[in-house]
Amino acid sequence: MNFLSKSILNLLFLFFTTSLFAQSDFEGIIDFSISYIELPAEMKGYEAMLPKEMSITMKGNKSRIEQSQMMGTNVIVSDMDKKNGFIEMDMGGQKLRMLITTDEFEKEENKPLSNIEYLDETKNILGYACKKAIMKNDLGDTVMIVFYTKEISNKAQKEFVGLEGFPLQYNMTQQKMTMEILATGINKQTVLDGSFEKNEGFKDISQADLQKMMSGGN
Repeated sequence: MNFLSKSILNLLFLFFTTSLFAQSDFEGIIDFSISYIELPAEMKGYEAMLPKEMSITMKGNKSRIEQSQMMGTNVIVSDMDKKNGFIEMDMGGQKLRMLITTDEFEKEENKPLSNIEYLDETKNILGYACKKAIMKNDLGDTVMIVFYTKEISNKAQKEFVGLEGFPLQYNMTQQKMTMEILATGINKQTVLDGSFEKNEGFKDISQADLQKMMSGGN
C-alpha cells in the first residue's frame, strides 16, 4: 500500500472517530468542503488527490459520511443503537470494507472528551447564526476551533459531545495535517433507510488485516 493510500486511510479513521452521533432530530444531508491548511512535507504534491468534499446523511440514530477523492468514493456508516458500523474504501478499484465491531465502536465512543471554551465571536454560515468555541484536550492544548449553531437540533458528533450546537465549521490538526471543514449546503429531507446499508462489490476485511496492509505486512 503506497503512501497516498495510507494517508487517505488515516483520514478515514480520523473521520470515523468524529462521526459517532448521538440521537438526532435532524433528518437530511449536510455537505462540507475540506481544505488542507497545512500538510506534512511528505504529502506536498498530493493535495489534488486528497478528498475535498464530504456529505453527512443523518436520520435518528444513524449517520453516513461519504467522501469523494481521485481514487474513488469512501463511506463511513455508524449506528448508535446497535453500536457498530463499517468503512467502505475504494482505493483505485480495490474495494474493501472494514467492519466496526461493538467493542471497537465503544472503544472510540468512550474516549475522554475535550474541554470547551465558549467565545463571543459569531458568524453566519448558510443563513445559520454560529458562535465560536475552542475545544481543548486534558493538557489544555487546542485540538479544534469550532463554529456551531443551535438552530440544528443535534447533540453533535462524538468529538463534539457537550458542545451547545452542531458544528458547521471546524479546524483540526492530526499527524501534522491541519484541515478546515466548512458546511456548504444544508438540506432537511426524508432519508431512506437504505442509505445506511452496505454496498455490493466490497470485500470484508478486519481492522487488524487492514493495519497489516498499511504497514506493508502480508
